Amino acid sequence: MAYSKEYAAKLIFTLDSVRKTQRAQRNIYDSGIVSPNQNTLASSLSAVASVLSLVFILGTPATLAAGVTSLVSGMIPDEKSVLQSLVYAGYWNLGYIEDFLVDNPGYDMIEVNLPFIEYTTVGVRFITGKGVVTRIHSGSGWIIM
Repeated sequence: MAYSKEYAAKLIFTLDSVRKTQRAQRNIYDSGIVSPNQNTLASSLSAVASVLSLVFILGTPATLAAGVTSLVSGMIPDEKSVLQSLVYAGYWNLGYIEDFLVDNPGYDMIEVNLPFIEYTTVGVRFITGKGVVTRIHSGSGWIIM
């Protein structure tokens, strides 16, 4: 049984970091949950290692891959199904943050209060939804939303 807690936390993204986060969460979905393969997951996370500790807590591709595959292997099918849908929702909704930064090149950073689920037994968390934009940054400073 995996012990978890859900909460919201603020993260600041640049366009590059939101793309890396989205890619990492998609790789976790594909190679960590749907078709678990620790080596494939670790390899795919290497390209986005700079965002891992900020977003997912576990800071290296190898430790995150081991944590995710260990977590998923200990879940009953219903738990795995719920986690799969939550991780996919988080991945999908990161696209809206990316779209905002692409469509508004005058803003270089965005602060978002995102929903997370954290599995305390493994020490890993995942983005589970859209979140709320709290601030955006331009050359003149932060703008509160």
